[in-house]
Amino acid sequence: GVMPAVAQPINDRPVGPVVGEGQAPLSRVQMINGIEVMNGGANIADANYLKSRTGEFGLRFVFSGRGGAYGVADRLTLRQGDREVLSISDAGPQLLVKLPPGRYTAEAAFKGAVETRTIVVGNSASLVNWNTPRASD
Repeated sequence: GVMPAVAQPINDRPVGPVVGEGQAPLSRVQMINGIEVMNGGANIADANYLKSRTGEFGLRFVFSGRGGAYGVADRLTLRQGDREVLSISDAGPQLLVKLPPGRYTAEAAFKGAVETRTIVVGNSASLVNWNTPRASD
């Protein structure tokens, strides 16, 4: 006799990056003051995942300290003029932010000391490599 064919799912695994057992889950998009952000990158899988999503966000911060070791800002605040646009605690080591084009002031606090950078967001992705010894103190 003839056996009826039974359709099998081609792939029943979840779509997207697969995280191994014991690894932290990958960063997710958060909304803060109506702005999309992704904050994380503490392990290699998450760092690579965030890097791969840079084009969707337009602005990527990478915080590092001595010897290029990843660091985390106690707080990162973005302002446009006098208006605070975004404030996020424990920012990094990588932070992706989706902002409209314009000129922004970024203030990062590391153990009580504040550093400032001027950021210009255009229509293409920008990388802010924030290297400071304070990130590793």
